[in-house]
Amino acid sequence: MTFTLFRFAGFTTRARQLLAALVCGALISAPISASAGSLTGTYILKPGKIDTDFSVRVLGRGPVTGKFTNVSGKMVLNQNNPAKSRVNVVVDLASVRTDSDRVTGFLKSSAMFHVEKYPSAVFQSTRVKITGKTTAIVEGVLTMRGQRKRTNFTVNILGNQSNGQVAFEVSGGFFRSLYGMDAGLPIYADRVDLKISGSGQRG
Repeated sequence: MTFTLFRFAGFTTRARQLLAALVCGALISAPISASAGSLTGTYILKPGKIDTDFSVRVLGRGPVTGKFTNVSGKMVLNQNNPAKSRVNVVVDLASVRTDSDRVTGFLKSSAMFHVEKYPSAVFQSTRVKITGKTTAIVEGVLTMRGQRKRTNFTVNILGNQSNGQVAFEVSGGFFRSLYGMDAGLPIYADRVDLKISGSGQRG
């Protein structure tokens, strides 16, 4: 995939920035084509290149939502032998953000993530199961608050680019009570749903 420089005559600087962002977003989310090249390789996942959003359902009102702003890791893709593909992701739990300072503080507290004692959550894949041309289920272990529990994520590879980046979307979740985070049950749901999108750079 090649990129073309666009000129947006007649628009304000802010408008040109927005249009450029939309163009780049459309290119990143383009489906894989035969000319895109092999996906096989190692990709570095850098903070700032990954959006990690979460939501928890609440009885009687809308869900609590937020995100983690510091996520990093490594992804190894092997198209010829998917069993050799693997993913390792580290989430800085102190980077959690919500619309409420009170909620954010509560999530960092000992009742929930306990970031002072357990600063990170780590996901390590154990198996990659191909489910379609660009989709897979990644099975693995999520370690948080000193507990290791198995969980699965659905992965969709959106496309790769000539600059060595690969774009992806991930969905899945976990049950917080398995990690000792049972505060607020059952008003606040046990399951935490995750939506992750971003790109990795070939390393």
